Amino acid sequence: MSDHFVVVAACGDIAEGKFIKVSVAGRAVILAHVAGRYHAVEDNCSHEDYPLSFGCLDGDRIKCSLHGSRFSLETGEPLDEPADCPIRVFPVKVMDGRVWIDPTA
Repeated sequence: MSDHFVVVAACGDIAEGKFIKVSVAGRAVILAHVAGRYHAVEDNCSHEDYPLSFGCLDGDRIKCSLHGSRFSLETGEPLDEPADCPIRVFPVKVMDGRVWIDPTA
């Protein structure tokens, strides 16, 4: 793994099935806790340049509140129209009760 990982939250900061918005290296990132795993994706819908943090989680997907496109938290791939481009996904690791992401990957 890269040595560019930075701490973004404590594990207890995000309830299961919820997400928080964090800023890492000048980027807005969504950190979600789903099914015991943490996922980090860019906070920007690829369709309309709109914050995904205004949306909601739908299982292991994040839904844009503007036009309803959903994106996989695992791969960033769009699962619904009108979005047709993926969003950026960041590597995540959990260590010592903290969540780390690599914003350079």
